[in-house]
Amino acid sequence: MSERDPDPTTRTLLVTLVGLLVALVVTLGVPAFLGRDLRPRLALFLQVKLLVSTFNVALLVALAYNYVRVYRDLPNPFTMSLVVFTIALLLYALTSNPLAAVVFGFRPAVSIGPFTFLPDLFAAVAVVVLLYQSYR
Repeated sequence: MSERDPDPTTRTLLVTLVGLLVALVVTLGVPAFLGRDLRPRLALFLQVKLLVSTFNVALLVALAYNYVRVYRDLPNPFTMSLVVFTIALLLYALTSNPLAAVVFGFRPAVSIGPFTFLPDLFAAVAVVVLLYQSYR
C-alpha cells in the first residue's frame, strides 16, 4: 500500500458503497417482470434478494481482483486458497441471483418470507469482512 492509498477502512467503505450503487442500479433497472406473476409481498422479497445478491457479486468481484493481485505478489497455497474460496462464493452469488434464472430462461424461484434473502445478507457481511481484511 502506497502513501496515496486510502486506509483499509476508507477503502472498504468506498468499495462497499460502489457495490451498493451497482446493486441499486441493477435492481431498479430490472423490469418488474421478475415478480409480475407473484403477490406484491413476494415480489418485494424477490427485489430485496436481487439487491443483496447483486451487491454480493459486486463485492466478490472486487475481492477476487484483490486476492489475485496478492497471489501474483505472494504465490503460495494460502493465497491460492483465498482465490479459490472467493471464486466459489462468487459462483454462489451469481447462481443465487434471481436475474440469473431469468437470463437462462427459467422463472425465478421464490421461497416465502425473509429466508429468501437472509443467506445472501449473511454472505454479504462475510464478504465485507474479507474485503476489509484483504486491505490490511
